[in-house]
Amino acid sequence: MLSLRIEGTTPDTSWKWSGDRWCSGSSWISPYDHPALETWSAQDGRRLAFHVREREPGRPARVPDSPRPVSDQEYDAAVAEARGWTRAHHLIEITAQGVTVTTGARCPAPVYLTVNRSVLHAHWDVTRLREAMPNQHLDAIEVARLLAMTGHYSTRTAWQAVSLLTERSSAWFHDGELRVLMPEAARHDTPRELAPDARVLDGYEGLLDAVLADHHYVPEQTAIELSGGMDSSNVAMSLVSRHGFNLLSGALIQEGAAGEQQIRRRQAMIRYAGFRDTVLRAADYLPLDPHHTPRGPLGPHEEIYIAGHGTLLDRWKADGALWAAAGVGGDEMLSLPPEGASPLAPADVPRWFTPGAFEALGDQESGIPPAPPISDSTLRALACGAPMYLRAGLWPLYPLADPVMWRFGQWLPVSWRRNKHLARVRLQRLGFDEEVTHPPLRENFLDVFQQGLVRFAPDAIRGMLGTGSPLIDGKFVDADELAAVAVRLEQQLPLERDEMVVNVLRLHQALI
Repeated sequence: MLSLRIEGTTPDTSWKWSGDRWCSGSSWISPYDHPALETWSAQDGRRLAFHVREREPGRPARVPDSPRPVSDQEYDAAVAEARGWTRAHHLIEITAQGVTVTTGARCPAPVYLTVNRSVLHAHWDVTRLREAMPNQHLDAIEVARLLAMTGHYSTRTAWQAVSLLTERSSAWFHDGELRVLMPEAARHDTPRELAPDARVLDGYEGLLDAVLADHHYVPEQTAIELSGGMDSSNVAMSLVSRHGFNLLSGALIQEGAAGEQQIRRRQAMIRYAGFRDTVLRAADYLPLDPHHTPRGPLGPHEEIYIAGHGTLLDRWKADGALWAAAGVGGDEMLSLPPEGASPLAPADVPRWFTPGAFEALGDQESGIPPAPPISDSTLRALACGAPMYLRAGLWPLYPLADPVMWRFGQWLPVSWRRNKHLARVRLQRLGFDEEVTHPPLRENFLDVFQQGLVRFAPDAIRGMLGTGSPLIDGKFVDADELAAVAVRLEQQLPLERDEMVVNVLRLHQALI
């Protein structure tokens, strides 16, 4: 939602709005430019406040301006209102005690921070901080997590010098020092007993409609990620219920019999809703394909199918879309209570994973904030996915990741959550057939992934070994074992967990 460069912490009155950012000397704060957002700013002579936030629907957006002079009491009231904003927001305050950056509970766009001497830098795209980093030292714990696919929603990033501002937390900066202040743990609920006349489907539809109504978006400029899965399909049907037909939709289409099934299921929904649909073959955008290199650098956490997904977003933008709605969070909203996980053993990681990297995995709680209002994995998905949307000029809408939807899911008895029963029954009530609500074939990108792995990973591994890598220099991965993986993939004789070499190649590209 914002990027900034703040040198020093003097709350002077020289800050002015320059047309796209607030500026004072070499310092600046730049809100993300999108009609979903608005800003305000104020100063009382001793303190400055800047608020970048998701708009309240049904009201005109505030016009950005230079910080407005107010009284002490007016300043306190304005900041209190900002802290209580229920939509996505970031609040920056500058006082004699330092700079504070605070984020809310709903935070689809991340904020990464680093300090270089006396300057605080922040951006929603971690790659934009590379030049500002005082060093390139890797964070052993986070790098090991990324390689072993045991990531957490955490303040830690792949670099020691960069921190993620997690939900409801604040970052305090003064005299070159940066500290992240964690919030209290959020309250979580347990399943409730339903009344005999409980109308669960009505409650689900009404709540999803209310969450969508709490966002400012223009339906004609909103695209829907309609993969055919239960989550995106339910979000799509709620948007149709709210706004009628002829909305934009799109998806990556899989291969083989599962892809044919996906096409039939999506066509049923397109006929129902009259979507203006865009489809791309996922096989045309294979992972690791050097012909689909991104326009700019990618962060360590970004998805493996970004070439195809990013192309779809660009198509939507060219068709006039400014918002993109997705079903992210639906899996976790209807998940069953977690069971205790067994500790990771050395046999659970690939052969190229070094003993030093395995040792770094031992501190699994490091940097993890107290219990958030929604799941760790959903928050991680939001933080990892948002930069792709923002680079394309689209504001993401994730209604199933809203805390109120998460609480509703926690209240439901297990019978409504198991196998996403609630989401399937909702589509049944709308009249969709068995193939739409209970597809017999599993739809995923495994075939596409395997194609990319076999065709492109061997050359990518050898290229990495030839040029060198921070992952080898830092003793996170074993070069000889990586070379052996390249041979096995070339011979199409992979061993168990050889496919995890993709994590090495993705992270290597993000670090060089």
